[in-house]
Amino acid sequence: MINSLNAVVSRQEKPRVVEIIGPAGAGKTTLFRALGGYPDLIQLRKYPNIHRTTDSPFFIRYALPLLPSLFRLYHRPSRYLSQREFAWMTILNGWSYVLQKEIKRCRQVIFMDQGPVYLLAEMREFGPEFLKNKKAEKFWQEIYCRWADTLDLIVWLDAEDIDLMERIQTRAKEHVVKHEPEPIVLDFLESFRKTYEYVVSTLGSCTGGPRVLRVDTSQYRSQEIVDLLFIELGLS
Repeated sequence: MINSLNAVVSRQEKPRVVEIIGPAGAGKTTLFRALGGYPDLIQLRKYPNIHRTTDSPFFIRYALPLLPSLFRLYHRPSRYLSQREFAWMTILNGWSYVLQKEIKRCRQVIFMDQGPVYLLAEMREFGPEFLKNKKAEKFWQEIYCRWADTLDLIVWLDAEDIDLMERIQTRAKEHVVKHEPEPIVLDFLESFRKTYEYVVSTLGSCTGGPRVLRVDTSQYRSQEIVDLLFIELGLS
């Protein structure tokens, strides 16, 4: 369990693209909203939404080139991708190119909540079997390394299990384990951490992979985390 804030950010190489990750109840949304109070310094981003008209050009541009690769990898009896999963794969395939262009035009640090690490973890945990076998390894390696070249820093929020359970159960927001007994919630959190450890370590194994800032939100409030981030990002 994380028990301190461990910064590994070099002030000589200021991160430009940052993702906030962590289990339910860790404080991602709270931190994301707090960072929104500094629009001159920070740009908040969500991944492209397939149901949003303004994002249609993105999906047209990057979905079609993805189809041949997916068809080559597909095999029975695995199920195929759902519509949501295909949208996620399109985002993983093309969004890095968009962000790399944007950081050349803007001076702000781009912060993402539910960005590529989240999507990679979801696809690894819940995606169809044909994307988890040996034949798909090269396909995934290219995606991981492309994102490792784009993503500079991962801010990993976590907390003690007892704190996470209390937050999940007492907040208004619904969650799949909100009304489940304690053993199921603990299993969910453990599975979550294992999947994210895999994704983060795989990104880190690529040349120039992102650095990781781990924060125990049982010990730090959101504004304290913002202040520490500003110091580490050279924004203060």
